[in-house]
Amino acid sequence: MKSRRFQHFLWGLFVLLVCMFFAGCAARANRMIPSSYDLKNKHPCTVKVEVVGGRETHPLWTSQISDSAFTEALSSAIVQSGVFVAVVNDEKADYLLDVTILHYDQPVIGPKIGMGFDVNMVTRWELSKAGEYKRVWMDTVSTTYKTKLGEAILTERLQKANEGVVRTNIQEAIRRLSQIQL
Repeated sequence: MKSRRFQHFLWGLFVLLVCMFFAGCAARANRMIPSSYDLKNKHPCTVKVEVVGGRETHPLWTSQISDSAFTEALSSAIVQSGVFVAVVNDEKADYLLDVTILHYDQPVIGPKIGMGFDVNMVTRWELSKAGEYKRVWMDTVSTTYKTKLGEAILTERLQKANEGVVRTNIQEAIRRLSQIQL
């Protein structure tokens, strides 16, 4: 009788742990904003931002990066860095900045349970003059972010890696954007 209860307890514990592992927490936009920027030029223009290629997080699957969270983080980073004077969401923008997530590689589970997660991201950035749709700049940005063993519990480590890879991607792209002459 006791062994049967213990088996049920272990089975329940196993199911709970599996659910906790796969419970997807979406990457949060406010954690994807870089804290510092390396700028060469600040452009006295406005920009409209659009991000495509992300995925919404399903509640029972792993953390993902959504287009809306990436857009929100990028818009805040542009304003904080001052690389453009403002981000606008209408047709009055001077430039259009289109970001496409080309490749996004995350492990389902770390190299060994309890270890860090490596997340890789490749994005294409295109800046066009609004109204003319003439591309003035295009670049591809590849970044990797690795969470450390003690950084978070297993279920949060992938979320932190996702936020970190977007943060470093945005930081590098803003640095490159600041190097062009408009």
